[in-house]
Order: sequence, then C-alpha cells, then structure tokens
Amino acid sequence: KNCTILVTGWGTPHLGQTGLLTKASALKLVAHTGGSVGDLVDHTAFENGITVISGNELYAESTAEGALAYMLTALRHIPDDVANMKISGYWKTEGKNPTAGLFERQIGIVGVGAVARNLMRFLKPFRVQLKVYDTYTIDSEFLQEVNAVQTDLEDIFRTCSVISIHASLTPHTKGLIGKKYFKLMQENAIFVNSARGAIVVEEELIEALQTQNIRAILDVYTVEPLPAESPLRTLDNAYLVPHHGGPTIDRRSGIGRAICEDVLRFAQGQPLRYEIKAEQAARMTTHNS
Repeated sequence: KNCTILVTGWGTPHLGQTGLLTKASALKLVAHTGGSVGDLVDHTAFENGITVISGNELYAESTAEGALAYMLTALRHIPDDVANMKISGYWKTEGKNPTAGLFERQIGIVGVGAVARNLMRFLKPFRVQLKVYDTYTIDSEFLQEVNAVQTDLEDIFRTCSVISIHASLTPHTKGLIGKKYFKLMQENAIFVNSARGAIVVEEELIEALQTQNIRAILDVYTVEPLPAESPLRTLDNAYLVPHHGGPTIDRRSGIGRAICEDVLRFAQGQPLRYEIKAEQAARMTTHNS
C-alpha cells in the first residue's frame, strides 16, 4: 500500500479489477515492461493521477519489422521455394511461383497505431502508395511524410495488392474483416495479419482462400495454438507462422533497460520517453474484447 512505483510484465492482472488501485493510495507510476496496457489499466488509473509507461513504442518497431518480412516472404514465395528445394529439388521454377516485389505497389494498412506507423516509415524506400484505414483522423503531416491517404475499407480491399492488418483488438474491431471485403480483393492480392486473429472472421477468410486467387500470410488465429484440424493447414495459398511476428526475443533486454531508464527519469522529475496517455491506452488491444 505504500508503493509509489509498480513494475509490471506480461500476465499481470488488471490493476483496477484486482482492487489494487484503491489500496495503493501512494502509487504514482506503473512501468509496464510489455507493450499494450489494455489489459492492465483503464481510465480509473489515469483519473487517480497515476502515470503509465510501457515498452509499446519499442516493441512496435520490432513488430513492424516482422510485418515487412511477411510481405516480402509472401510476394517472393519464399516458403514455396524453400520447400521445393528440400523436398522436390526444383530449381528456378519461375513459371511455378513467379516472384514479385514491393516496389511501387499500392499497399493497404488497416489500423494506424504504433506498429503501423513504424511499418509505413519502413516502406518509404520501396516508393509505395499507402492507403490507410482507421476510425480516427490521422494527422495530414504524417500521411504526407509516408505518401499515404486515409480512406475506407472498401477502397483498400478493392485497390491494394497487399493488405496488412494492424488494428488493436477491441469490441469495435472484433470480426471487422470478413467476406464483404475479401470478395473485393484483386487477383493475386496478398492478405497479411500479424495483429490479432479475432479481427478477422476466420471461416470467411478460409472460404475466400479456397475460392479466390489470393494468398494470405498469417501470424495470428482465432484459436491459438492453431488447431491441427484447421482447414488453413491444408491450403497451399496460406502461409502460416506460429505467432512469431511480435518483437524478437533479442529486443527484450534492451527494452527492459529503456523502461528502467524512464523510471529513473520519473523519479528525478524529468520528461518521460515512453508515457502512455489515457486516450492511447483506451485504443489498445484487450484480450477480453
């Protein structure tokens, strides 16, 4: 009850629901070594004057790297070429799996949080045209910086050859992407999901992969681990990754140090680098969505 600084990590119970916030009257700072604080705090913490920091921005950078890797992996048919070399010994199978690149493509981004913003900057050297969707208005300066326009989901799915999901999982986004949008996708378009499986209506994605000439690279699923009987496992046009798109393991120690440094800044009354404001926390993924 006399604690002024609380350091938390993955799996920490929601502080409001545990009653901790009513008991820890001296608490001034919550320093979360994970990313999203959606399952950790709500408006009550901020109304009580508690400052919240987390590794969200740093983890987002690494997660965006993973999304970029997934795009390139699917466009270049890397899983197919690796399997063909090992299993069948194919060599230079251009006709079988014609490769493609990211340069000068029209790319769709659904959800513009910290991961998406990093990804959009990473994509700049590829001279892409970005179309982005979010429920709130994105500042025009940033859109201009990354050569992006804000639009609706129908336009993204109809016009973009690569579509990448980065929305947080909230009651609003649960089941957001389904057959209505998959039917709009171009021939040979690629669907990337490294956000949360429940944002997509999985059975409708499966149907689209079974009936349309599209491909998907998926890192997240409605049920995890992905059940052995899932039809996704049978589809050649679905590349499946076991939820490895998040921050790489080697980033954890550095991010832990960065949070500790922010704790010191707080104790010394200095400006913080990784503060999470109430409005940002309200948009973050919650697992009970």
